[in-house]
Amino acid sequence: MTAPDQGDLVHTALLERLERVDLPTLGHLLEEGFVDPAVRRLGQPRRMAGTAATLALDAPDATALNHALVALRPGEVLVVDMGGDHTHAPIGAVTIAAARARGAAGIVVDGVVTDVDMLTDPHFGLPVHARGTSCLTTKRLDGRGGRHQVPVDIGGVRVAPGDLVLGDANGVIALPPAALAAVVHQAELSDAAEPELLRRIRAGEDLRTLLHLG
Repeated sequence: MTAPDQGDLVHTALLERLERVDLPTLGHLLEEGFVDPAVRRLGQPRRMAGTAATLALDAPDATALNHALVALRPGEVLVVDMGGDHTHAPIGAVTIAAARARGAAGIVVDGVVTDVDMLTDPHFGLPVHARGTSCLTTKRLDGRGGRHQVPVDIGGVRVAPGDLVLGDANGVIALPPAALAAVVHQAELSDAAEPELLRRIRAGEDLRTLLHLG
């Protein structure tokens, strides 16, 4: 049996830590990587954390999307750049089932999705973030309408294959592992201190002694 790659172990450990960090805490520490809030959670109401597998869809080509689905590896987040097309939905019941079968951690679409009831189904759905829903879908074209594993633009954020993608009800963050590794410890400390701060505020302590006032 081949020993696990040290880099993979570090990557996995970082993801596990980030899964426990409150995402708005990262908003206190970072300025980059925050996807346009119009891209919001429409799928299962749980945390999404994984490694980006990207697709730039240059045409409403369902076949190109299917190629990306079968290439997914466990723990990856499929990140789909629709090239400004916010009318054709590339993700629906079948694609969600396929992504789940491949072990995907979630899906982010800079565009719309369909079959929204299936996205949230606890037995078949996944964490899915998109701009909205539509009944108009992609079509079975020749499969040449997409580029796989290339840098893509998602809600104003450049996402490269291998970046880490995090999502919850507050939004989506996508950054290289090194950028998140640099702040994860500070985020953990902040999260650990917050319950006591909230307790003291609720107890009526003087806010001038609790809040940062410069």
